[in-house]
Amino acid sequence: MVISNSSPLIQLTRLGKINYLFKLVKHINIPKAVYDEVVVKGKLKNYSEAFTIESFIKEEKIVVTNLNSFDESFYPPLSRGELEALELAKQKNELLLIDEKKARNLAQILQIEHQTTIATIFEFLISKNIDFSEYKSNLKNYAENSWVSADVIQEYIEKGEDYGR
Repeated sequence: MVISNSSPLIQLTRLGKINYLFKLVKHINIPKAVYDEVVVKGKLKNYSEAFTIESFIKEEKIVVTNLNSFDESFYPPLSRGELEALELAKQKNELLLIDEKKARNLAQILQIEHQTTIATIFEFLISKNIDFSEYKSNLKNYAENSWVSADVIQEYIEKGEDYGR
């Protein structure tokens, strides 16, 4: 199982790669706040990924978890989804997919195993779920729809060259 925050869930769905994640893990677990951000608000804005993610929830590939109350004062100012994703990953001791730098830094401090969307795409390559050409295409599409720097994209292209050729 893996825990996901909103951004990786949305980005992997937009890239058409969410099914590849299910090849690596049986289920994705999301906290209720992430469900509200991605599905409830997304459907109101008619975002296609909201409907796709909702269908995975109905198929029980994505599990929505209601967290009991927890001490939010412990956490710095983050979105509700990030707070709950961090707390859920801490409680379940599972890998957390999260992109936002402040939340990643906190995950590191809390010793929560975590990785970004781009690292997940790299994992698809090294697990041979995608080839190098598809990998580069995914990185390009990801870069066009996210806040990742050109340096990070270049770093991952170079890392991918070691595995993809």
